[in-house]
Amino acid sequence: MILCIIIVYVAAVAWNYFSKEHISIYEVNETSIADDSTITGFITREETVVSADEGGYVNFYHADQSKVGKNEVIYTIDSTGAVSELLNQVEPGSATTASDIAKLREVIQDYYVSYNPAAFYKVRDFHYSIENSIFEQSRNNLYSDLKKRMSENNMKGDFVRSRAQASGIISYCIDGYENTKADDVTADFFEQGSEVGRTLIRSSERIEAGTPVYKLVTNEEWNIVIPVSDSLYEKIKDSSTLRITVKKDNISFPVSLSLDEHGGYTFAVLTTSRFMERYLSDRFLDIELNLNAASGFKIPNSSILSKELTLVPEHMTEVGGNGEEKGVIKVVYDENGGSKEVFTSLKNCSVSDGKYCADPSILKPGDVIKDPADGKPYTLQDVIKVDGVYCANTGYCQFRKIEKIYENNEYTIISSDTKGGISNFDHIIVNPDKINEDDFVDQ
Repeated sequence: MILCIIIVYVAAVAWNYFSKEHISIYEVNETSIADDSTITGFITREETVVSADEGGYVNFYHADQSKVGKNEVIYTIDSTGAVSELLNQVEPGSATTASDIAKLREVIQDYYVSYNPAAFYKVRDFHYSIENSIFEQSRNNLYSDLKKRMSENNMKGDFVRSRAQASGIISYCIDGYENTKADDVTADFFEQGSEVGRTLIRSSERIEAGTPVYKLVTNEEWNIVIPVSDSLYEKIKDSSTLRITVKKDNISFPVSLSLDEHGGYTFAVLTTSRFMERYLSDRFLDIELNLNAASGFKIPNSSILSKELTLVPEHMTEVGGNGEEKGVIKVVYDENGGSKEVFTSLKNCSVSDGKYCADPSILKPGDVIKDPADGKPYTLQDVIKVDGVYCANTGYCQFRKIEKIYENNEYTIISSDTKGGISNFDHIIVNPDKINEDDFVDQ
């Protein structure tokens, strides 16, 4: 019998639990939210490819991504490789500094942050970046050192010198898109994938005549061209600037925006003069468009409901007896036609366009208040429909007004400064359709 009683009791409790409407509670937190559209862009620059006039062993005298002046010697070519052997004998002109080590650490950190075990080809790029950093640190004034060593050894300059035709930034990474302009970009560029074949020429390597040797970027302004869908077009059509974040290293910066239509598609051209050298070896770049962002209290969209509040003109309010709280003098009538005046506080009521928004439990349409200016009665009539949530801090549902700043499909960011609103760490009802105001909430 005891066992049967226990079974019946457990069954009754279980039935009561599963048949009861469950109320979900959400703890409000102050945070930020954003809709960042991630998209792949194509980079265009003002860059010129320089090819070798003769074949032989090439040697470079400037580090990749370094600035060079007009008529500076960029590389030499000799037919025997003697220059390469002589350069190997040139000792670095200075000792390694803390700044040099910091640059190497930055290269390593960049590779570590963007590491992808499925992209093994990036190991080669990382190796090249390390070599280039060492080259930049240890071989300053390399061409001058070469001439000095040749003079000491009574050697003739039996090699071809190539000088820069203009000042700019040099790069030894060539991918075949150097002559592509923003107007040349089509949808096919993005359909074929974001990886491109690149050629990297290194010192002491033998090349043939006509081989592309390096490229020179003569303008620090560069573009990122992205395809624009119909939904994205609606978001950015009225903008002249945007802020973007590069995915691979999380660097954010502003860009100017222009829209261009050609080939039956719409493209956005994002232009900037910042960080050009940082992405000089890239042709495709994954970026985030920081379109919508806001900070405040984050709440679920399902917790929001609407309610009508009574509007009280601000000039009808006065300070109460304590000298702090604002309120109104409400005229209360009894069954015998008599009346009395009661001060009604509006302390927790929000203010909208010069009017207090009072809960109907405090003041409702038809209530009579006293005009503090002349003492005449004033009947409340106007109402406003506002958004709010049910707050359950005290165990009972209480409506609190909210002011939306931003919303997406799941969450809404509301202002943290709404008078009479909610505060950080308040408990609100996620499913207000299952409960009524002033109901007790079993948390």
